[in-house]
Amino acid sequence: MMPAMFAKSAALRRSLLATLAYFDLFDYPLTLAEIVRFRYRIDAAAEGDPSYAEILAAVTMPRVGQSRGFYFLKGREAIVETRLRRYRIAERKFIRAGRAASLMRFLPSVLMVAVCNSLALSNAREDSDIDMFIVCRRGTVWSTRLIIVGVLKFFGLRPRERAVGDPLCVSFFVSENALCLEPLALPAGDTHLRYWIVPFVPLYAVGRTYARFVAANRAWLAPEVALAPRSVGRRRSLPRPFVIAPILGLLRRVEGLARRIQLSVLPDDLRSAMNRDSTVVLTDDILKFHLKDRRREFESRFQARLKEFCAEPVCAVS
Repeated sequence: MMPAMFAKSAALRRSLLATLAYFDLFDYPLTLAEIVRFRYRIDAAAEGDPSYAEILAAVTMPRVGQSRGFYFLKGREAIVETRLRRYRIAERKFIRAGRAASLMRFLPSVLMVAVCNSLALSNAREDSDIDMFIVCRRGTVWSTRLIIVGVLKFFGLRPRERAVGDPLCVSFFVSENALCLEPLALPAGDTHLRYWIVPFVPLYAVGRTYARFVAANRAWLAPEVALAPRSVGRRRSLPRPFVIAPILGLLRRVEGLARRIQLSVLPDDLRSAMNRDSTVVLTDDILKFHLKDRRREFESRFQARLKEFCAEPVCAVS
């Protein structure tokens, strides 16, 4: 019994160090609740399903510091203030994101709007864009994007276009046929994509769209990280078909034209990267414009930290 308990405790400590090491890449200390939620499972079988009390006991070790309710790698106390400062910045950006989602919901082709990337963690810098992930009805991704991007551009709310403060970055659309994002994962491992999905903040969703998104991605994210559903900012039951059918029919009829228009003005750098890998993906179900995709860099840095912090058994405080 004792060797098994020791093995579980050691595995859990390695897991918690890995979790803190990953988020340290982004100067992001974690609360105990976040450690539980974001725990990176190095050896899920050995770690089991630990309680809050077990995690609290395990996180008390020489390599982990604690201040003001946050946990971090020893010597990284300064990132607590960094997180608090970025949280205050994020609060302002969330207000704008909520307003944008409230407008997007009037498009009957939009099924879900979620905040993603650094803002989803309330870890935004002053110059951070408001990154949004949008789920559309099948057969409408190109026409939906054309309308949304056109409106944002008209009001100067797009990034890098003389945008006013807190520009909206709508660079990731998927149809309801492509809710599972596993095909976009890097083949050699993609911890960043996993942790990009888990913190999603759904601002608006029709019916069970968000629940379907969670169900579609939960299995492949495990066993490394868990994906639990969150409350949705605004829900809407499906409206009566006669209300949305004419507009959806029109959007689907102009889908081909919307695709041709957007491809015709596609910048050369995006065109050359299009569908070569998972950075820029342009299909009838996925529109992903992430030319500056740093996932390989983050994965390399994280794997180096795993070797540094988690290769050897971790001892508790004596």
